[in-house]
Amino acid sequence: MTHQPGPSSLVEVYYWTTQKSEAHAHNTHTEHVIAYHVAGELHIDHGQPLIAGPGMMTVLPAGVPHRTLGGEDIAVWLVSFCAVCHGLDETHPMMSAFRRVRSGALPVVRLAPDRQIHITRLLEALQDETSRQTPETPDVIRSLLTLILAEANRAMRTGPAPTGPEQGSLVAEALAFIQANCLSGISLKDVAAAVHRAPAHVATMVKKGTGFTVGEWINAGRLSEAAARLLHTDDSMETIAEHIGGQDVTHFIRQFRKAHGITPAAWRAERRRMHLDNPKP
Repeated sequence: MTHQPGPSSLVEVYYWTTQKSEAHAHNTHTEHVIAYHVAGELHIDHGQPLIAGPGMMTVLPAGVPHRTLGGEDIAVWLVSFCAVCHGLDETHPMMSAFRRVRSGALPVVRLAPDRQIHITRLLEALQDETSRQTPETPDVIRSLLTLILAEANRAMRTGPAPTGPEQGSLVAEALAFIQANCLSGISLKDVAAAVHRAPAHVATMVKKGTGFTVGEWINAGRLSEAAARLLHTDDSMETIAEHIGGQDVTHFIRQFRKAHGITPAAWRAERRRMHLDNPKP
């Protein structure tokens, strides 16, 4: 297996290959991720089993639960980036693909043949640029990232209509409410009240439509915000735990470690060490 991340802590791009990908438990990640699949078939659980094959792109917003079911002879380009670091959030037009997925659209879309060649060249250029340290590097990286985001947006608009829950549905409304309010100590009861349905019905529909419970979605949103604060502030663990819903700090640390395999303090130290090792030019 090859894994060759670039040195930038704000954008990582690498070409990943493996003969066999094993199944993994449900997880989330702190960055937004785009994957372009070159070879093999990667099986993904995103509320329902999906297959990402050659010529397809996968769009995964930060904090969205998902898991790998397995695959063989995989070759894929992976780009992960800190949206906030680049002045982007999911209200930005260039982030519409992520916004659609968070609202219920399926995360896998096929690119047209001519766009497959184009996206490969963009990814190669981005990988090359992340290895440079010149005055132009930050602007070039953001420009290339913008072009890649544009390809994801266009593919989602022109591709087949997703079969999962779409915007305007009960599930999408529930997910939108969770995204906007997950830091305020909400529960299933609050989500149900927001969409004017019984809690049991909302719980069933969200689990059926996405594969994850309302509680898992709330927790994923909170941990995504916690990661952003770990990266961009000097807030204490106690302050962050309070900010993401008044959690007990011990519970926060336990939940973060369960999701990311590392304590929040160690995660912060690791990311800051990356910044020191690879300072901006």
